[in-house]
Amino acid sequence: MNIGGIDPEKIKTENTSYLKGIGIEVIDHLPYIEVNEFQEDENVAKRCLVLAALLQLYFGAPNDFIESWLKENNLTEYLTSEEQKVLNTSQDDLSDQDKTDLYWTIEAIWALAWVGNKHNDLTFNTGVEDSLANMLPSFRDNESSESFINGFKIRSKEEIFTKLDQFYRAHWFARNNSLNGKENSEIDIDLIMERRKALEWVCNKAEKWDEVSLDT
Repeated sequence: MNIGGIDPEKIKTENTSYLKGIGIEVIDHLPYIEVNEFQEDENVAKRCLVLAALLQLYFGAPNDFIESWLKENNLTEYLTSEEQKVLNTSQDDLSDQDKTDLYWTIEAIWALAWVGNKHNDLTFNTGVEDSLANMLPSFRDNESSESFINGFKIRSKEEIFTKLDQFYRAHWFARNNSLNGKENSEIDIDLIMERRKALEWVCNKAEKWDEVSLDT
């Protein structure tokens, strides 16, 4: 599928060269990614907000408060079935895995904020910056989502796809290193996986959030 003039083979070649140049060795025969229909700006903004709202549960926000915020901002329908289960579960009853999953969504939020031009620092190895809180509505103040959604303008499809392709190749390198007991300061596999998931979802409108594949 030809979308936005994206040439996946050319992007693969350029990214392979770029990654090798910064110490991330990727194999030349790793295939290029298929180009699909992209998510729309509003859908990406609302996915980012849903994740950000649920993240507040990890930080101790009451379930009923987060549920009310989502309802007031017409975001309830954007919850996945798994997210709805988490929202319906008291914090005392959340499993350790649920809490871990909630914690790591901050990386997907950071990636989606990058997609929406909220920042320019989506790396393979550095954590989320403190500035993220100022990019999002203030949940503590019950701030509306309207301003965030209206100001959320995604980058060009080619730029987003290029970044996804980089994360796909960096993920292969990180996984290969992990399997072989090697370390490399240029990568953090946990960050890469969560950020890649967000980019994969943005670049494939048919993909369901809970079913995003991270094959390499």
